[in-house]
Amino acid sequence: MSGTPHTRAQIPAGAQCFVGDEARRRRAIEARVLSVFEGWDYEEIIPPLFDYADVFGDGALASKTYSFVGRDGSLLALRPDFTSLLAKIAAGRLLDRPAPMRLYYSGEVLRYEPPQAGRQSELHQMGLEHLGGAGRAADAEVLAIAAECLDALDARGCVLALGHVGVFGGLAAAAGLAGDDVETLRERISRRDPEGVASALRRRGIGGAIADGLVGLTTLGAGPEALDQAVERFACCPPAARAVGEVAEVVAALAAAGLGPRLALDLGEVRGLDYYTGLVFRIYAPDLGFEVGAGGRYDALLARFGRPMPAVGFMLGLDRLERLLERQGRLGAAPPPAAEVVSGPSLGAALSRARERRAQGARVRLGGS
Repeated sequence: MSGTPHTRAQIPAGAQCFVGDEARRRRAIEARVLSVFEGWDYEEIIPPLFDYADVFGDGALASKTYSFVGRDGSLLALRPDFTSLLAKIAAGRLLDRPAPMRLYYSGEVLRYEPPQAGRQSELHQMGLEHLGGAGRAADAEVLAIAAECLDALDARGCVLALGHVGVFGGLAAAAGLAGDDVETLRERISRRDPEGVASALRRRGIGGAIADGLVGLTTLGAGPEALDQAVERFACCPPAARAVGEVAEVVAALAAAGLGPRLALDLGEVRGLDYYTGLVFRIYAPDLGFEVGAGGRYDALLARFGRPMPAVGFMLGLDRLERLLERQGRLGAAPPPAAEVVSGPSLGAALSRARERRAQGARVRLGGS
């Protein structure tokens, strides 16, 4: 065994451990969220903790995936997310099930984070996938469920910020951009740097309405009026205009259902969008500087596993929700009732009495120790 006694007594950096009240609070958050999933007729799935490494692709998570060689020589990886696993299962074990399939999950994912980042490598995610759900109805459904989860937790001030990959993708394609040029623009738009975007476009000799549209992604507002502005601004690019129309359709449906005040527009959200194919959203709260959840449409993923179908889903981070509720003073779980001390003239008698009281539903502690 390597390491000093001190290091052997510590858990690795990035791993997590919860005891007593900590664990109870987390279980309470999880129970509320999962009850919402069940209430919308989603079915729980418990996928494997690891799978073949190529299941998780070579996208943004590749550099953060913990991989290892199995005893048979195959390259395996601990799951960095759930969505790819569920897509594979839908195309394999669940092949005979008709679409749409509504599945939810709750569990740990493992992602490498540099120690200096101050972030955990072990994260708990709760989420759902609507597999085979085409059109705006499925998009609106998962957004409504996400909003209800936040209500069930009494999380205040949360906003669902909606975007669409077709806006940036359509404009970039119309500008004739590809490869590193696209990534440069993506990075500058994500930093809300209009001059940086304009400068990059000028160097490529790109101007006119398409250039104005790309620059506009850094300045477009978040309120309801931003949709009207977007329709006008992106009329020059049919794919981008269609994407805005899809977002507008979902926003209208959610507003009619009373969720309008919870929505914001964020067509300039372009981080990590290689995974998605349509509507995307992130969930923000005023007490945190980062999102507590995210989701969107990924219609191309299941085709990788031989069962093409549209899909949409979202994820909530339990760790971030716990931090949010703590800051808002809403974190808590009812403490268990005090344990009843059970003893007797002999160990057998004490155990007999303890079992009797347990059968009656009491919480017991044997022998008072």
